[in-house]
Amino acid sequence: MAENSTEGKDRLVAENAERIRTMAMIGRGVAHDINNLMENIIGTASLLRNDLAGSQAHVAMLDSIERAAELAGRLTQRMMALTQQNDNRIEPVNINAIVYHLLLVEETHLARRIRIVRHIDPDLWRVQANHTQVAQILVNLATNAVESIPGNGRVTIRTNNVNMDADSIPAESPLVPGPYVLVTIEDDGEGMSENVLKLIFEPGFTTRPGKTGQGLATAAAMARAMGGMLSASSHQGEGSVFRVYLPAIPDVAKLDERQATTLPHGTETVLVVDDERMIADVMQETLKRLGYRTLVARDGREAVDVARSYKAPIDLALLDIAMPVMGGADAFPLLKEIHPNMKVIVCTGFEQELISGELLRSGVDAFLLKPFRLASLAQEVRKVLDTTAS
Repeated sequence: MAENSTEGKDRLVAENAERIRTMAMIGRGVAHDINNLMENIIGTASLLRNDLAGSQAHVAMLDSIERAAELAGRLTQRMMALTQQNDNRIEPVNINAIVYHLLLVEETHLARRIRIVRHIDPDLWRVQANHTQVAQILVNLATNAVESIPGNGRVTIRTNNVNMDADSIPAESPLVPGPYVLVTIEDDGEGMSENVLKLIFEPGFTTRPGKTGQGLATAAAMARAMGGMLSASSHQGEGSVFRVYLPAIPDVAKLDERQATTLPHGTETVLVVDDERMIADVMQETLKRLGYRTLVARDGREAVDVARSYKAPIDLALLDIAMPVMGGADAFPLLKEIHPNMKVIVCTGFEQELISGELLRSGVDAFLLKPFRLASLAQEVRKVLDTTAS
């Protein structure tokens, strides 16, 4: 019986891998087509801008069209970046990148009544895994969490490093002692009874009409194939918690632990500008622990206001690019005008935003590609502050 169950799970994994390859090919084609359409829209809007230069109302509408097209273009870049992953390749994977970028895109397809909250460990260890399969596991769990909430609610996603020893490994699990990355997805939905909880990882089992019931079984099989485990806990009426354990790369985990004790410190004033409260809070706390004085702004306009009102020198700004009200590209020259000697590190989730812009040629000192490790943040901040302007 156990052998047949294993064969069934292996078949599910193979079938889903084929579906992923097919969807990736379709996704690449669709993303390229959308990108071309957005380029056409932006180009046409630019031409119309010249013809309608005397009409402020029309120019404002063109601004809105261009902003929407640029946003759509950024979303397609994310789609292409994800579909270009090699489906069969086992490689070092930063799970934070999946949680931050992939689920950010997925939120546009999930119910708007649900708030998705992330608590990301910026120093998360890497895992040796298949990027596409990890992404499928997390999207499946996030989607299930949303569907379990009948009205308004919240889904919380956490990433953590954990060292598992013989005492902390759950009973009857395939895990062995060592370093793991733990992803926890928690919802405040309907929850499950004890009887349902026992069956959720069985192939074909579902409580929802019209569903195939293969998602959780496949996710569990994929996690196990990568040396990890998927577990669940739930109570009727109290929501559910799913935990994905994937083995960390041991040498990377040990190196990160050593680096954490030797991070460079400082006493300068740093302005953190990011509309993602979680990211801003983590950066602020990290810099405080390293001895820096910190200021925080949630968008470019607020950053300009903070810079104007702060009379002492601001030595460095950590500047996000894509923000509401005023983005980093627009805020940058205003900040430099107020504090000419302030150095700037651009923090962005997409390298294309830098390549296509003028920021690096306008005096930006460095950039960090999100999601970055705290060690990378500490080292880059110290490196930029210690660099003498030529």
